[in-house]
Amino acid sequence: MEFGIFSNGFRPHTTAAQTYDEDIYEIVLADQLGFRDAYISEHHGEPPYINRVDTIPMPELLMAKAAGLTKHIRMGAAVRLLHLHHPLDVAVQAAVTEHLLGKGRFIFGFGSGFPSPLFCEERGLSFDDRHARLDESLEFILKCWGSDDIFDWDGEHWQGKGVVALPKPLSGSGLPMATATDSESTIRMSAERGYTLLSAFLESAERLKPKADLYEKYAEAVGISAARRNITASRIVYVADSYDEAVADMREAVTHEISVQAERGFLTMLKNVFNLEVPNDEGAIDVLADARMYLLGDPESVAARIEEFYDAVGGFGTFLIVTGKNWATREKRARSMTRFMEEVAPKLRHLDPGESQVAAA
Repeated sequence: MEFGIFSNGFRPHTTAAQTYDEDIYEIVLADQLGFRDAYISEHHGEPPYINRVDTIPMPELLMAKAAGLTKHIRMGAAVRLLHLHHPLDVAVQAAVTEHLLGKGRFIFGFGSGFPSPLFCEERGLSFDDRHARLDESLEFILKCWGSDDIFDWDGEHWQGKGVVALPKPLSGSGLPMATATDSESTIRMSAERGYTLLSAFLESAERLKPKADLYEKYAEAVGISAARRNITASRIVYVADSYDEAVADMREAVTHEISVQAERGFLTMLKNVFNLEVPNDEGAIDVLADARMYLLGDPESVAARIEEFYDAVGGFGTFLIVTGKNWATREKRARSMTRFMEEVAPKLRHLDPGESQVAAA
């Protein structure tokens, strides 16, 4: 198993500059500790966020700064919202980011994100057409990267005349790709093309396993073996001396986040999509921990719960811990990340869904 962080920025408002400094600090620390990947959310402003939450609407800029401060860690958006941006701009920005990071260190992560009509409406775009717009955008982007010729694009949702997309990706057609999706057609496309399948950190094992099974089936149909190694799962993880200490450190920040999320309809989405009822009060963290969406406590307990999740899903290749939150203090967050890599990760490193697949055969 490989490990990474998911910088799912949701810090109480100070200034965006201070928030980005905290995000960068965690990415640099993750690099030093040996995490392989750092995925960064693309979060846009919403009315409940005003003067309450700082956002990162351009994750590539955060990666560009982190590029000069890190040595090994791979970075990508989780996810780039393709339906909101012109494909030519996305293609060029991604290519520039990869050149700044260096070959093999950039992952092009894409998806449709949280289903808020606002993001489309404020750009004059149709919310109902977002998935079709995303699908067409991906093909436009791939042509930008793969064609040395000037071309026109006259699609149903996107247009471009005399397109010159420079620079091209440093990795050429080998640029790593990743997506988060619930669509079977996109799962199939991702499996057949070898894209990483990303999972939401509040996605239950019961919901993720059928998607992982589909991904594996479609990958095997085109001759890709051990496909579950290309599935990335995530959870909120906080390592402390005890469960009670972890909850005490996190309760205030989690309660603040839940209060904002309730205003934007996120708790309703959790109930309708994930069948998870989370109260808008201080008890939210207890519910989320009981549901194993938050894995908290001492290293042995956290490792056991991750392995339990792994078994229930049927295996995955990479596990991300969520960062980008203002739990407790910077020092305590850093200690939790450090203890995870020093005391939890070694207990899980041996897990390999590819070996399980061979044994089952």
